[in-house]
Amino acid sequence: MSSEKCDPTEIHHVDYSNTPRKAVINAQLIFACTVFGAASFLFGFDDKIISPVAALVPFVKKFQGPNPVTGKFVLTARNQNLVFSLPLVGSVIGGLVASPMNYHLGRKWPLMAAYVISVGGGLLQVFAPNLGAFVGGRSINGIALGIANATAPLYISEVVPASIRGRCVASMNILNLIAGVVSTVVVFRTEKMDGIQSYQIPLAVQCALPVLLLFLTIPIPESPQWLAGKGKLKKARDNLRKLRGFSDAEVEDELRLVVLSEQNSCELRAQTKFWDIFQRHHLKRTLTAASFFSLNQISGVILSTTYTTVFLTELGIADPFSLTIIASCCTLAGTIAAPFVVDRAGRRPTAFVGMSILFVIDAVAGGLAFSRDKQSTLAIAILSFVFNFFWASSFYSLSSLMPSEMATPKLRHHTMSYTIACAQTTAVITTLVVPQLTSADAANLGAKTYLIFAGCMAVILVCFYFLLPETRGRTFAEIDEMYAAKVPMWKWRSYETSLEVRPSEAKG
Repeated sequence: MSSEKCDPTEIHHVDYSNTPRKAVINAQLIFACTVFGAASFLFGFDDKIISPVAALVPFVKKFQGPNPVTGKFVLTARNQNLVFSLPLVGSVIGGLVASPMNYHLGRKWPLMAAYVISVGGGLLQVFAPNLGAFVGGRSINGIALGIANATAPLYISEVVPASIRGRCVASMNILNLIAGVVSTVVVFRTEKMDGIQSYQIPLAVQCALPVLLLFLTIPIPESPQWLAGKGKLKKARDNLRKLRGFSDAEVEDELRLVVLSEQNSCELRAQTKFWDIFQRHHLKRTLTAASFFSLNQISGVILSTTYTTVFLTELGIADPFSLTIIASCCTLAGTIAAPFVVDRAGRRPTAFVGMSILFVIDAVAGGLAFSRDKQSTLAIAILSFVFNFFWASSFYSLSSLMPSEMATPKLRHHTMSYTIACAQTTAVITTLVVPQLTSADAANLGAKTYLIFAGCMAVILVCFYFLLPETRGRTFAEIDEMYAAKVPMWKWRSYETSLEVRPSEAKG
């Protein structure tokens, strides 16, 4: 352990009058963000592969048999709960475990540990002799995904400059959704196979991904922000130098801001506990961060992502496996658009425009469900694809970005851990409830369930008006200052922070 202290006086102010400005981004930063962002590829593959796999006839034959109500090879509501919902408990555990791991081990080692755990869970799924073993493998993999989801956005938000933080963190979702398209295409290619190979091959591909990512993560520099918080200023400086394309003088000024965001909590850091995120002066930030990941689960997207193939099969849509690929491509298109939107339009406009469109789609799709003709059913399917685009370009992109940048520095790892745990807890609830609402052997509401989600979106819009800050282009120190000053959320865009918490270029 380094004996260096977290002393901001060690980082001197820099005069930029004679310092040439160079590009911020270099190859090492691009590589580091891409590799850490690829953790979302693992999550996206797992999230999108399970619906088409669970709809494969050989899978249902192996683990269940015909549905006793319909006689078709479709999982019952109970078994859908086991396959989709129960493993998410592992993600909750992983999200909570990530907090102490990120505090003591940094960002790099927890992610590598997650990949090792993921390989074990994946192998158990491939060779599962029964449904219980398969669900156990998914649960183990869920632990790994919980750790990775809490760690990867944390690292990216800490290593990139504030001016491009939004598009970089949001770009993680592109890899997530590319994984979704890849996974659905893999299952589409194996669907015609006879026997258990039709689902074992996609699951084997899933096992290979964390092995590749593990080796790519080894050379990545540790987060300078975490190192500075631990008093390792020399190592923080060296790593920041590796991750920046501009001059040493500008590296020094950025390190000054990093240390400034840490200095208020340096003496108390050793005594910081997880439960501090619920203290009165942190509670608003904690609840807002957690609500993004959690509430996007009740937007209605679960019908067109997690349960896509099963849902389309229940609707009687022709060739649901092909349409699942289209649904994944629509989500990917929205994710690609998101990085260009969140930093240009800002966080609040992106959220409110996108969420309003989601509310309208939920209401219209739910209304069409009362008509049972083929045209209405096809319209619902098309609306679900449109829903995927706007969800990915707004609500989903902000879900990974906002928690990573609004948390106070000394509690960032705790806040991200709590956020992932809350999100997966909500996911457990929604994946448990949705089959009970949509399935023929349960409430048999089908697409009418969209009306329930429309009501949820109306409440979400009102809540976020009062809770969602505009953090575009703000340093962590500026965000701290505005929360401390209790600036209303709708005034953040125009608020002028004090000079000492701004980058030198912004002061100029």
